[in-house]
Amino acid sequence: MDRRTMLKTAAFSVGAAAMGIQSLQAAESCKAQKGETIVKRYENDFYYDKNGKFLEDRARQAFYEMFEAYHYPTYDFLDKNIWFLDFGLGDFANVGMAGIFWLNREDYRYFSHDIYLLPGQMIPEHKHVQTAAAPAKMESWHVRNGSAYNWSEGEPTIPAISAPAESQKATINCRACELLKPGDIRHLGNVEKWHFLQATSEGAIITESATYHDGAGLCFSNPKAHA
Repeated sequence: MDRRTMLKTAAFSVGAAAMGIQSLQAAESCKAQKGETIVKRYENDFYYDKNGKFLEDRARQAFYEMFEAYHYPTYDFLDKNIWFLDFGLGDFANVGMAGIFWLNREDYRYFSHDIYLLPGQMIPEHKHVQTAAAPAKMESWHVRNGSAYNWSEGEPTIPAISAPAESQKATINCRACELLKPGDIRHLGNVEKWHFLQATSEGAIITESATYHDGAGLCFSNPKAHA
């Protein structure tokens, strides 16, 4: 290849890359014009260092970008008490969450929790069982921003409207799936049943109201998962 051809090829590559960026910007501009909220999605290489260590500061950055996109208010209490989990699975872009326990009263057995899910992110499948300190947890969810799939045990949803993260498929018991949008409220069908939430490409902010949460009663279907 002579020098002139190399320069033309390089110029074409730069031009193609620029066109790709412009196309993405145009698509985002169209979404913005429609009033849709854009939440950036990062892949796993953003959340882990070269040794596979989970970087909570990166998770915080991604979630706070989502909070800003949805005009979700943050407070000192949130800043100090928000937590980020990859559940020890090393797949935070697809399986993980952030959350805040606003209240968790063992004496009166009530609980208030906001669940934060980035675009495409799911909570590992789990259930709540009775412990020595508390009955099995019962819970309800209220979608505030974005949208999410509510997965539960039951008849398979056909045609499928979503799929669990590839890393979790081997241990999933849930087959029923329903799309929840802002304002939708759903309840756990029965105590001690497998369930999980999975965000759409919009991400999701969900308020959970429940009975007292005893962490000892939290069980995951994936044996590698832990809180």
